[in-house]
Amino acid sequence: MDDLRHTAQHLLQRKDRGLIDLWILYWNHGGRCHPFEFDAFVHHMLPVQWFDMEALAEAVEELALESMA
Repeated sequence: MDDLRHTAQHLLQRKDRGLIDLWILYWNHGGRCHPFEFDAFVHHMLPVQWFDMEALAEAVEELALESMA
């Protein structure tokens, strides 16, 4: 679980993508957190439900693929 959040943080450190880009993808994949809560759980400040981790995993994968294109 923590590895996924570290991957998300690494993707967000890039200058071409922001938190809102990742949050939109997360939301499109069924994530339920508000953007402020999303920021907190990506940075290990809030506990995460399994369905939010599933949505984050899909969003991270999609963002990584977009970054490679």
